Amino acid sequence: MPKMPMFHYMGKTQGGQSIQGEIAASSSREAIQLLRQQDMLVTQLVEKVANVFDSKQWKPFWKTPHVKDKELVIFTHQFATLIRAGVPLLECLDILGTEVENPAWKPVLERIRADVEQGALLANALANFPTIFHDFYRRMIEVGEATGRLDESLLQLAVYLDKQARLKAKVISAMTYPALLTTVALIVFVFLLLWVVPLFSGLFQEFGESLPWLTQMVIHFADGLRAHALIILGLLSMIVFGTRIMFTKPKSRKFLDAMLLRVPLIGEVFRKTAIVRFSRTLGFLVSRGVPLLTGLSVAATVTGNTVIEQSIHTVVTEVEDGKALSGMLRASGMFPPMVTQMIHVGESTGSLDTMLEQIADLFEQEVDRVVATFTSVLEPCVIIVVGAGIALVVVAMYLPIFSIGSIIG
Repeated sequence: MPKMPMFHYMGKTQGGQSIQGEIAASSSREAIQLLRQQDMLVTQLVEKVANVFDSKQWKPFWKTPHVKDKELVIFTHQFATLIRAGVPLLECLDILGTEVENPAWKPVLERIRADVEQGALLANALANFPTIFHDFYRRMIEVGEATGRLDESLLQLAVYLDKQARLKAKVISAMTYPALLTTVALIVFVFLLLWVVPLFSGLFQEFGESLPWLTQMVIHFADGLRAHALIILGLLSMIVFGTRIMFTKPKSRKFLDAMLLRVPLIGEVFRKTAIVRFSRTLGFLVSRGVPLLTGLSVAATVTGNTVIEQSIHTVVTEVEDGKALSGMLRASGMFPPMVTQMIHVGESTGSLDTMLEQIADLFEQEVDRVVATFTSVLEPCVIIVVGAGIALVVVAMYLPIFSIGSIIG
């Protein structure tokens, strides 16, 4: 019998006491259900990696289905259209399976269809693929199935996912040009060190005279880079992959997210993006009749930052005790005064969902502004730093040429 996966969890008891530990379960969903049966509010759940060198631990990196945000939006739109047209659920899944272009969708839809055919609810069948259908997606499907309005839930989901995808695309597109510029400049820099500098080095050795200290430093650096190129590449690969594995652990991931929030401009982008995701998700769920506590728990998972997510889970516990949402969000220190004040107005007037949607729209504009500022600051900085490095190499190679008369003499 195969060994069940182990999950590391963090949560709170009914008395508000923080607790953490490990639990064995066949899936993350089952682990959460087992912990809820113990009257525990789960704030974090991560599958434990037992041994980095165990081939089973490397499997998810290449066998996890990869679906783009745009593909999920199109899939959801098509699904909603078929359901609204009166096509039976199983037949919808068959049709969608033949329409999708990404081969990663095929086994996903086949598994979902098989589960539904055996009597499972659609939301439960989607839970087998949490990397594609996140908690919010499944929650909205549950609402649609419970109310008999699955088509409406899917259409609303498609609109919501489209807005989220656009927000993500804005942030990525803003980072693309600086990243491309940096990559090209580093390639040029390495080319100079590995191929151009050795040519000059051989020429200077024929002179038999001492070279300027800057020229000697660059030549020694280039020689060391050439001699240990494979070792350096291997170390860089190990660092990148090791970092990726390390930050699957709750403490390491929390440390990284906390550091990102403190970085000037970058931290502001991440914080405001998290606020947009949280506000839009919570407002969307509340407007569809989902209880506030449930909506808060789901909205916490889509923020993209474990520090903010954990603070929201703490807020859930406080709100459950009867405290005001706006006051607890203010006390968490993760939300600007404007957000908490607008939420307070929404609570007072009974229009929390509308106010949350307005917060999301407002801070989406703020994200655009911060991203534009970040890009305008980063681009010249990258050009100056990388340009200075290339200029250093060029000047170092030409210094002996400027004094070639004295060297030859």
